[in-house]
Amino acid sequence: MSDAPVAEEPDLATVVDLLEDEHVRTMLVATSAEPLSAAELAERCGVSDSAIYRRTDRLVAADLLRERTRPRSDGHHDTVYVAAIERFELSIRDGDLTWTVDRAETDVADELTRLWGKF
Repeated sequence: MSDAPVAEEPDLATVVDLLEDEHVRTMLVATSAEPLSAAELAERCGVSDSAIYRRTDRLVAADLLRERTRPRSDGHHDTVYVAAIERFELSIRDGDLTWTVDRAETDVADELTRLWGKF
């Protein structure tokens, strides 16, 4: 039995509201290619770190973005963000509206290999 809270699937309005933001879309596209820190995202988006942190908090809460730890050679670490969404689909057909969010799978072995390769 796990004590970890089960994340509730966000509703359509929340997802659409998030994806409506141009900076959120830039963040998701950028972090789908590589893990990026808040400072790196702020630079890419041309906004302040605090604006990025507000967005990352909302994206993480909706499970569209995930936090990771990136070790540095000086013994410290950075928090970086990785897109958790691979696909968002909205369909309207035969009087029905359906939507799905396909999320990226997290493979621990791949993550360890990626981290090990940076040493």
